[in-house]
Amino acid sequence: MTEAPGGVLVCGSTALDLIGHYQGSFAAYQDNYAVDGLNISLQLDSLRTSFGGCGINIAYGLTKLGVDCYPLSAAGADFRDHYQQHLQTNGVNITHIVIDDAYARSSTGIMVGDDQGNQMTFFYAGASASRHRQLPSELPMINRCQFAVLAPETADIMLRQARDLDQLGIPIIFDPGQCLAGFSRDQVTELLGLAKYTMLNSHEFDILLKIADIDRNELVRLNHQVIVTRSELGVDVFTASEDFHVEALPVGKTLYPTGCGDAFRAGYVFGLTEGFTPVICARLGCLMAAHNLASPESQTYQINRDLLLRHYAANFGELSGTQGI
Repeated sequence: MTEAPGGVLVCGSTALDLIGHYQGSFAAYQDNYAVDGLNISLQLDSLRTSFGGCGINIAYGLTKLGVDCYPLSAAGADFRDHYQQHLQTNGVNITHIVIDDAYARSSTGIMVGDDQGNQMTFFYAGASASRHRQLPSELPMINRCQFAVLAPETADIMLRQARDLDQLGIPIIFDPGQCLAGFSRDQVTELLGLAKYTMLNSHEFDILLKIADIDRNELVRLNHQVIVTRSELGVDVFTASEDFHVEALPVGKTLYPTGCGDAFRAGYVFGLTEGFTPVICARLGCLMAAHNLASPESQTYQINRDLLLRHYAANFGELSGTQGI
């Protein structure tokens, strides 16, 4: 007897990030000192290593919410140092994270922020391109997956996974993120044609429309739902029948902005697995993002299904009678 699908496959990077802080403002630096092209020299007042990677950030959030989540990724030898134990301690399934010793480093994001919330980000793919990385169809539990998230990676990796998932008939959530600028029009067009959902922030949304050379209405015709996050301005959800806007939740002191988009995605996808409407999914995503913003790292916030739904009720009212897309 085939088990009913209910799990989520998350394809994406496993990263050990470097997080730095510049005490001051990037804009003030530009005002005070002539910036020649991109030549700039900043003295950082802090620098630390953080567990990250969009795919694993999303998997972390889904796991905390009790979703059967299967990260599909590749990591370098440095994964064994601390990251592996961290994920196991937090209950994240690492069975399908391949460790390739040919790569000393996992993916790495180098992120430097200032006092105004601005950020400069650099990415190194590391072990993401490992030839030992599996395809979704090679996983023994793939028939238990209700959705598959394609978190940001190179176009070649995302296309290979998307084509495989399309053959399996598993709905794809396309989340190209910061990698999008390196995609060609043909690559973006094919991925949009294979996906059922597309998630981006407002900047990435503009880039996507430009690369694909389409307008918003054409994009919505391709996808069941298009979800655009707009930071403190909230979230827009576009569907073929109706558009929705959900306000962001107020957050006191922001401790760590990096990863809040991934936390949002975990909340939204959790809502999809529960069969909730797009508005409810977006609200759940905003609640998760707020938890991340109030925590010191991407994978330190503590949440579970019951607590999330209690916070939903406190902010938006009870969920009874509101299910169904």
